Amino acid sequence: MESRPIPAFYCCYLLRSQNRKAFYIGSTPNPARRLGQHNGSSKGGAKRTSMQGKRPWEMTCIVTGFPSRFAALQFEWAWQNTHATRHIERDIRDARRDELQKRRKHTSPARRPRPPMSLEARLKNLHHLLGVGSFSRWPLHLSFFSRDVFTQWENHTSKLETRLRETITVHLMPVELPKLAADVQAEMRTHYIPETIRAIPVAYEDCKPHVEKSKRMSDDGQTRTCGVCNTDASTDTSLVLVCPRHACQCVSHMACLSQRFLVQENNKDAFIPIEGNCPSCRYPIKWSDMIKELSLRMHGEEEIKVMFREKRKKKVAVNTGPDTAEFVDIDEFEFVSDEDLDETWMEDIKEDEEIPRDSIH
Repeated sequence: MESRPIPAFYCCYLLRSQNRKAFYIGSTPNPARRLGQHNGSSKGGAKRTSMQGKRPWEMTCIVTGFPSRFAALQFEWAWQNTHATRHIERDIRDARRDELQKRRKHTSPARRPRPPMSLEARLKNLHHLLGVGSFSRWPLHLSFFSRDVFTQWENHTSKLETRLRETITVHLMPVELPKLAADVQAEMRTHYIPETIRAIPVAYEDCKPHVEKSKRMSDDGQTRTCGVCNTDASTDTSLVLVCPRHACQCVSHMACLSQRFLVQENNKDAFIPIEGNCPSCRYPIKWSDMIKELSLRMHGEEEIKVMFREKRKKKVAVNTGPDTAEFVDIDEFEFVSDEDLDETWMEDIKEDEEIPRDSIH
């Protein structure tokens, strides 16, 4: 089957300046690369993060699981404009707009001020968006890298009656800076990419074992039947999903498994399920994981080549004692140009201009 480009899985992130009271919301398919661009260690990045006085930036949290670039841009714009986005109910939007006008006494009622720039306001907006219907069935996950930001998140959410749906996971993954040799500390302060952020799966890296298993099953020549309807489940004639569990050999027609999962969810109104149990091994499976593997199998020849390509190594000086240091191998991160996803379509929007909602939502 002919290979064609398939979309990477994007994330939205919140940056915080380590030198000033400044924050920045953006989106990217590669958080580690993007952080390096914002801090000037490679070409690219947004103009609003290029001021040397605001660098270095730290990535405080990310929302992962967006199925496309467009989906990430939708969420990013809504996160920055909860007073205007149609993803939020009108009465809530109006209440937020009234609150902003009270804070800004000299703002004309005809203008649409942006949300407050405080960290607290951004976290409140994030929590509300994760619970609205527009994003309720997306496979989203929230990870924090700063303890104090995570603490502020918990303080806010503990006071709320509404809770996030159970399928959204929230994790604290604190960044621990290494003990670097003195002669590299100054440079690394800006250019260092924490290993916790480097380890975030980029595009389809997290389903590599699933891809390997599917390929083995495809190459063994065995005839298999659908785990739901028990009819022929050939990958040559139908869309077939493979259970990601290593020991399970179950395959299912996509339509059959979708209906089964929706029945398990007791949700007759939805078209796409969130998760369910394998018909054979009963292992809990996320629908998004199955679709990622299917997309790669059908259209991701180039992505699979990149996935299995061996990473290069480079040497980094690490303190081993008061006056000694040694060089250790780490995976080298290849910085390449990244699109300014998070500002190319927002840069020219003024507060007193009509926001092009129909082109975004």
